[in-house]
Amino acid sequence: MNNKKWVGLIAAILVVVLAYFLPTGANLSQPGKMSLAILVAGIVLWVMEVMPLAVTAFLLMVCLPYFGILDWHTTWAKFISPVIFFVIATFAITVALLKTNLATRIAGILIRWSKGESKKLVLGFIVGTALLSSVCNNVPSCSLFMGLALSILSANGSSPGQSNLGKCLMIGVPFGAMLGGAMTPAGTSINIMAMGLLKQGVGIDISFLDWMLFGVPFAILMIPFCWLSLVLIFKPEPVSKEAIDSINELVAKTGKLEKNEKKILVIIIALLVLWIASTWISWLDATGIAVMGLVAMFFPGIEVITWDEFVKGVSWEVVIMIGGVQSVASGILATGAASWLVHTALADSAVWGGTILAGAVATVVSILHVVCPVGPAIAGMATVPIAELAKLAGASPIVFTVIVGFGAAITFILPLDCVPLITYGKGYYRMGEMVKAGLFPTLCLIVISALLMPLIGQMVGL
Repeated sequence: MNNKKWVGLIAAILVVVLAYFLPTGANLSQPGKMSLAILVAGIVLWVMEVMPLAVTAFLLMVCLPYFGILDWHTTWAKFISPVIFFVIATFAITVALLKTNLATRIAGILIRWSKGESKKLVLGFIVGTALLSSVCNNVPSCSLFMGLALSILSANGSSPGQSNLGKCLMIGVPFGAMLGGAMTPAGTSINIMAMGLLKQGVGIDISFLDWMLFGVPFAILMIPFCWLSLVLIFKPEPVSKEAIDSINELVAKTGKLEKNEKKILVIIIALLVLWIASTWISWLDATGIAVMGLVAMFFPGIEVITWDEFVKGVSWEVVIMIGGVQSVASGILATGAASWLVHTALADSAVWGGTILAGAVATVVSILHVVCPVGPAIAGMATVPIAELAKLAGASPIVFTVIVGFGAAITFILPLDCVPLITYGKGYYRMGEMVKAGLFPTLCLIVISALLMPLIGQMVGL
């Protein structure tokens, strides 16, 4: 075990020990206090990478009964929810898309649109990654478009650390993946997790379409701001004819749409239509639709993926972590710790008004994501208390849950989150350069959250 792991382990133990002996205070029971301490200790363990994410989640769950927070049966029962099945099912979409050439086809369309202009090419890659990431997990979407970008950079003779085009593409692709993930609940597991926590903690449903009404305008507005920040700061060099030809060759090799690609597109379109229709048709359940989509991929005559491909393609670590966070969040709710946090620690902020409060929440969650680059932990910690705070302030819990979801899934400042880490490892940009490029988009995220999200909520009656 290296020093970082020892420091993280000792810090997590100290959090729990100190919390155990601290006085409880008004309206906060000993189990409630310990439920918050266990979550904070878990965040420390996750950030310091003391153990695998899933193992830490198991540890937190085991702690719940020993500190009198939940009994054993409830601890295990709260691990399972519709969120878990939705997340598992939507990984099938990712597995299926990775077997196709759809990302290459999208890149070919964007190359032809850009006509070799480097600034338009950067915008095209951000948009293309976002479109794929709206129905496919952020990490594989980022990986696919990074691979295409690397082909262009190699053919262009763009050197890591020196090429401004390389900086724009390698920072722009994860920006696009994270923004695309915000567009629909299927874009990232954090979205569906936040929706599930709101239902569990406050009893309010967010439909698939409801989320899109916030996510799509948000992404459409944010993409140009991210693009402008990149091309104005780094000023990408021209793209050579050889680089354009390299992608065109890849596109040419794909040929016409294959039979499997057509099947996958039909399934994805059908899922999107049914998810949106579930807003009005009560017997359509978003999780049930996702699971049926998974089943359809194995039907005789369809069979677009194999069982082995599916099992290998699911990020079981993410699934287990989400389940563990759900159990801890259930303990925080059951002990009244969430209510105490809102009515004691955050009560003064309820008088700020919806716009200021929305901006403050977006700011705090954005800072949290820099400090703790583990999105599910942020969503688990913040969703229910912030939704309760919104009710206390007379604002919409749905709007504030969406803001928390965006902040927990998106970070523009440091490449510590799993999405920007993918491209950071290629050496095309330094950490400080992402900070420079990410400050303006972060400010835009906060302003849009404060001004546009409450306005959309009012317009659609949410």
